[in-house]
Amino acid sequence: MDAWRHRSQRVTYILLAASFLLIGPGLVGLGATIPLVAGLAVLAGGLWTVRDRLRTLPSVVGYDLGWYARDSWLAAAGTTPVVLVSLGGPAAELQALGGIVGLVGMVNYFLRPLYLLVADLLVRLIRS
Repeated sequence: MDAWRHRSQRVTYILLAASFLLIGPGLVGLGATIPLVAGLAVLAGGLWTVRDRLRTLPSVVGYDLGWYARDSWLAAAGTTPVVLVSLGGPAAELQALGGIVGLVGMVNYFLRPLYLLVADLLVRLIRS
């Protein structure tokens, strides 16, 4: 069951990081363009190549930065298709898409205890 807790926590982190990657360019006035897609793809590739080095980051205030950072490439890779779908859209649309992705991440964060409890109860019922 701990594996599911960690996976659901990673999904939340990835969605929130993807949200920042979409909202950030929108805040500086960039819309959904091919250069942005290319930049996100390069960022994803770069983070993927150094993901093993990122695992060695220290813990800060009780948070293991290496545990979070090793999956950062997934956030950049996940934003690439979102920007491709909205290609040609203005900066405000990119911000809105980032807000939706962040909202999904926060819904996952708040509902995690509930669906992990239900999953735990189902596992106990199946085992007994």
